[in-house]
Formats: sequence, C-alpha cells, structure tokens
Amino acid sequence: MELFDLDPALIYEKCVEEEEGFVGALQLFPSGYSVKSLEPQLSGKMLVLDYILAVTRSTSDDKVVLVSNYTQTLDLFEKLCRSRRYLYVRLDGTMSIRKRAKIVERFNNLSSPEFIFMLSSKAGGCGLNLIGANRLVMFDPDWNPANDEQAMARVWRDGQKKTCYIYRLLSTGTIEEKIFQRQTHKKALSSCVVDEEQDVERHFSLGQLKELFTLNEATTSDTHDKIKCRRCVNSHQVRPPPEGSDCTSDLSQWHHCAEKRGLKDTVLKTAWDAAVTFTFYHQSHEEQRGIS
Repeated sequence: MELFDLDPALIYEKCVEEEEGFVGALQLFPSGYSVKSLEPQLSGKMLVLDYILAVTRSTSDDKVVLVSNYTQTLDLFEKLCRSRRYLYVRLDGTMSIRKRAKIVERFNNLSSPEFIFMLSSKAGGCGLNLIGANRLVMFDPDWNPANDEQAMARVWRDGQKKTCYIYRLLSTGTIEEKIFQRQTHKKALSSCVVDEEQDVERHFSLGQLKELFTLNEATTSDTHDKIKCRRCVNSHQVRPPPEGSDCTSDLSQWHHCAEKRGLKDTVLKTAWDAAVTFTFYHQSHEEQRGIS
C-alpha cells in the first residue's frame, strides 16, 4: 500500500539540533508543534493507520497487531492509542520472556479487552502466535525480506479461525519503496535459483537499486512504475492476475489498484481517501483465507 509520508515526530529532535541533512527543516513544522501530542494528519502513514484502526473498531470485533522495526514508532502508536482510548499491550526488547508469554496468552483470549498488540519486529518477529488478532499492520520495511515475512506471519497461524488481513504501509516515492523493491529483488533471485522459476516478470537493474535516496514526488507508486506490468494501462489494471496466482506469487501477478473501487477489503476502501495512492493486494487460495 503506497502512502504519502512519515510522521514528523521521528525527525523533530534532529531538526531542532540542526543535524546534518536537517538544517533549516524546523521551519517546515506547523506553528506550535509539539512531540508531546500526536497529530495523525501530519503523516500520511499515521493517518491511514488511524483510519484502519477506527473502521476496524467500529465495524467488527477484530483485533490488530501493529509491527515496527523501531521502538520510537511504537511510542507513537502508544500516543495514538491513548488519544483514541484503545486498550493495548506492547512487546519490545525490554520485556522478559516470562512476561511476554503472559501478555500473549491474555491477548489471545477471546474475552480480553485489548484491541491492539504492539510488536517490535526485532524482539518478537519469530515464534509468537498472535491468533487473537486477524489484522496486522507492517508499518515499516526491513532490508531483509525474511524478517518481514516472519513478523507478518504472527496472526496467520494454526488455530486462526478468521480471515486474516495483512497491511504493509510504504511511503510513496521514498526510500521505503526502495527497501521494498530490494526485498522483491532478493526474493525473485531466490526463486530463480532455488525454484528455477524463469517466468518472473520484473527485474530491477543495478542502476535502479542505486537510486535508494532519490525522492520521487511525481508518482503514485514507484514500485509499480518499475515492474514490467503488462496488465495495467496508465496504472489502471485492465486484466486480472493469472489464474493460480496467490500471495506467494511475484508482485506483478497481484491485483494493482490506483483507486479504491477495485478493493474488496471494506476497511482499506474506507481508509483510502486518507492518504493512499496505490495498492497491491492478493488473496491466499489456502482455505480461502484472505490476505490483503
């Protein structure tokens, strides 16, 4: 899912101290800005997350896992939850193993009141079973695709009885898309070597991978621009993905949406107007449990 920007609270102190690369950036902040309170409207990603949580809360009894690689981002999640009065638990590297087991067991209990489970991917990306939730938001990408895949698998596990929805949020045109592109590049090379798949439809050149720090402000999806998509015209899908494709297929074989009317997930469709510019989605064929 392609979004507009990051939360300014993550760089505010750097701007105040005028660290290298942030000189003069403080004047871009709104008058009276304070890191003590969270303003979701100042960040496309945080605003979309705010919508996803609000719609989920008001239309279902689903629970949500929020995953980030950074504890600073988990701090922002806490501010958002407190302002919206969502009950939550948080697991990061500071928590003992014994306490982790207790909060996981409590969260997975159907009668528990906690709506959100905040998870540091580095502390709990592997081995946790969080089937108490069926929606997971991956807020930022890791350079290693295996780390993200392990974190995203926390809700889609044995014992899960609901349809699962996985949301990966990327800031449009930024280094986050480049990180994601490098992930897909690694996975494509792996499938070619290990599985001898010769029909991978897109390949990123070495030159494209070197464009990590180039900001593209004139795109709805830098990733879609770079794949060799033969099913879209002017970023609009005109042919569906090939029969037999699923969530494990190459990204070029997923659904591509430049507008919300093509979406099946009502939560994401409602959140679209907040700041979403483009979406890739697909559904697993295994027991028809959906993954967006």
